[in-house]
Amino acid sequence: MAEGREVLARAIDGKRKEIERRWLEAVQSDIVRNPGVELTQLRDGMPDYLVALAALLRHPGEAADLGERSSAAWAKVAREHGITRVRLGFNIAQLIHEFIVLRQIIRDVAREEGLDRAWADAVLADMLDAAIVVSVQAYVDARDFEARRAQAENIGFLTHELRNPLSIATVTASQLRRHASPEQLPVLDMMDRSHGRLGDLIDSVLLTEKLEAGAVRSHPSSVRLGLAVDPALESARIVAERKRLEFRASYDPNLLVWLDPVLTRSALQNLADNASKYTDTGHVEITMDARPDELVMHVRDTCHGLSPEELRTIFDPFKRGRSSKPGLGLGLAIARRAIEAQGGTIGAESPGPVGCHFWFTLPRAPKAGGEEGGHGGAHSAGER
Repeated sequence: MAEGREVLARAIDGKRKEIERRWLEAVQSDIVRNPGVELTQLRDGMPDYLVALAALLRHPGEAADLGERSSAAWAKVAREHGITRVRLGFNIAQLIHEFIVLRQIIRDVAREEGLDRAWADAVLADMLDAAIVVSVQAYVDARDFEARRAQAENIGFLTHELRNPLSIATVTASQLRRHASPEQLPVLDMMDRSHGRLGDLIDSVLLTEKLEAGAVRSHPSSVRLGLAVDPALESARIVAERKRLEFRASYDPNLLVWLDPVLTRSALQNLADNASKYTDTGHVEITMDARPDELVMHVRDTCHGLSPEELRTIFDPFKRGRSSKPGLGLGLAIARRAIEAQGGTIGAESPGPVGCHFWFTLPRAPKAGGEEGGHGGAHSAGER
């Protein structure tokens, strides 16, 4: 088998120009029969991709990881040539067809070199199918991103329009307060609270859409943990004390960590606020686990447990548990995106009828090559 791979690699290297020519003739012939269809950028990346295929065939390793290595090689070529980038008129079906034609051409070349056709076809299927899978996934992800970005723009416009009448109402209430009698003050206080809640909801929806669309970027730096954690727990602590819950927090505020303090504060605040909101008796506990390669924050409570079905969707926007407490279900969606934007992970479990455990991880050190720049997020409380 190793000898066969070497022969196939030499055939691809030695007849690369011929493979390109025969492939181009075949796909152009197909295009003539299908007006309106155009070649994809695979044509530009073909030389590099054939080099990558030959190198993979010569690469020592188990056959089982051939698809995985092929996926990585193809992803690199695709990035460099923009082959899977979504653009006007991009045709994913045409890209898949061009891969199939390429497989047929290389298979014919392999047969001309005396290789068993069935063996060559099986090897090529593993390698080219892996490239097709990566292409389709990249296309779907890009299309999803574009849809989310457009939705975020629409939501941004809507929230902007909602803020205008809210601002007028807030200013009007403030002016009325100057001339209000003592009997009228409770009504104005209720108006102020309602305006504040509405403003928080508008900010939460906008932030959720921005995070879902990838429009909020992480700005990590080396900071003391307390900068992110201390303010994130303030409101949860107040709610817990009001409900006579035991509120325990154990972490090293002076620990130097690598994170975005604003995004981390947003995530932890949403988890802690949820814990205090949905726990009626018992305790809320926040702990830290400083591992060599990652920081783990845990939020545990003694609320009513969550079902497996609820756990599967609890981090999706507007998805809530079965609690009758008010809320839109944006807090955990914001927390998820705020952590994922920093390269971390987030999860939840509810081992029994009582108690929930939420946690998130963040890398302890910068990623190789630095972090992307962009816009930081704002914190916002949310609900399960």
